[in-house]
Amino acid sequence: MQKIKIPAIALVISLCIVIVAVLTTNLLYREKEVVKRGFEIEISSDGKAVAKKEEVQVDLASMMKLADANRGEKIFKKCASCHSAEKSGGNKVGPNLFGIVGKARAATSGFSYSDAMKSKGGSWDKESLDKFITKPKDFVAGTKMAFPGLKKPQDRADVILFLETRKN
Repeated sequence: MQKIKIPAIALVISLCIVIVAVLTTNLLYREKEVVKRGFEIEISSDGKAVAKKEEVQVDLASMMKLADANRGEKIFKKCASCHSAEKSGGNKVGPNLFGIVGKARAATSGFSYSDAMKSKGGSWDKESLDKFITKPKDFVAGTKMAFPGLKKPQDRADVILFLETRKN
């Protein structure tokens, strides 16, 4: 049997220690993937957080298929303090909405519309009514209407169907 010299053993052990040290160092100190947690908040120039609005597109045609004029009539009671939907109801704080679907905007006689509503132009089709009653001040900036809007798409579809039934 051959005798291995002590310096050779010391060299092999030293080499093993160096290899283990290099591998351990690489495992511990390698660049790791950064994982972002939470969410990003956008800050405006004045230092306040900027609110991001996520717009959810709702298909009005699908909502209209599920619409119920009776539910719409009940929901319309929120509007009835300012609007009438009867043929002979007359204007209140807001104009009479009888026959409003398909009618030109700012066209109800005897009612004093805001300049913003007069300048909007066009007519009240289902889509524009939906946008208006979602949030009136967003659809017609400068409108006198103080109503905050109906948030639920189905409620709006029900009211629009109810208003569609209110015609000659």
